[in-house]
Amino acid sequence: MGFIAISSNCLTPTIKEKYYYCKYIVLKMDIVNPDNNSLTSGIQEAIDSSKSGYIFLSPGEYHIKTQLIIKSGTMLISNNKSILVNDMKNKYIPFIVVEQYSDIKYLILNSNNKSGISIGKDNANNSINIDYIKIYNTGNGPDNRIIKAIEINGFNIIINNIDIYLGNIGLSLENASDIRIKELQVVNCSTGIRMFNANNISINNFSIDSCQYTGMQIDSTQNSYFQGTVWNNDKAYINNNEYGILIGKYSRDMNNILKIDVRIRDTGKTALHISNSMNINIDAIISNSEYHKIEKGIYYGENIKNININGIIDNVPAPTLGKLNGKSNIVM
Repeated sequence: MGFIAISSNCLTPTIKEKYYYCKYIVLKMDIVNPDNNSLTSGIQEAIDSSKSGYIFLSPGEYHIKTQLIIKSGTMLISNNKSILVNDMKNKYIPFIVVEQYSDIKYLILNSNNKSGISIGKDNANNSINIDYIKIYNTGNGPDNRIIKAIEINGFNIIINNIDIYLGNIGLSLENASDIRIKELQVVNCSTGIRMFNANNISINNFSIDSCQYTGMQIDSTQNSYFQGTVWNNDKAYINNNEYGILIGKYSRDMNNILKIDVRIRDTGKTALHISNSMNINIDAIISNSEYHKIEKGIYYGENIKNININGIIDNVPAPTLGKLNGKSNIVM
């Protein structure tokens, strides 16, 4: 047990002996050091025995050999020198689970070519707040089973900043509602964002960079807002995207009442494919530069109505295909 001084951003404490000082708030916390004799490097033991609920991870690698549960009432704080590594044998099970009514201030995860983190309980009010989470090296299943870097379920979750690097599915939202993500970066995954049966989702300032199959996939989703960029980093990655944004292809129910503000550049075959959707407003800039050229700008599929699309399509061989049931104002 020690004292942690939390600055206004909760990320830059100064250390003096066993005490942490700060201008603003001093909290009594359980300080964890990596413990190789523990299946969770000492983290689960600290969470289970904590009286304050505040857990601080000292710098080091924490090798997680069995699923770590961040329990209700816990606030987990670390820094950019504290890394949790997935050493579980089962690559398809998340190695971190975040329960209802818990908070994370800063967390870096190495999935070690396996699954990542599950946030929230399905069909439940979660009241989870996360300041910053970075996850990298999420695996690809050799038998085509899906592996997710971050999976979000349930209701009422706020995340300020997410960084995802390398893997199968970057961010997955299923049976999720009232989710707010303020900053999101996904780099070099198969699919950047995938959502199914989601409602009242807000993702701002996303950057989906060089994802091999689809940048963003939206199915059976209602009353949501998305703003950001889907693109290829020409020099760093070789890419063969099928879709920049894919809306409705696998939907059981109609996508309804969506607002999308997006820039799509150099994403390969089709920039935007939309079907099984109604009452959708899209503002888009779709363009090509030198590599991974977009072949089709917007493809209007089946079962769409009341679609309003505004924007610019530049240097794309087939700007639009299919029949639009709605209104468009596109400069080409």
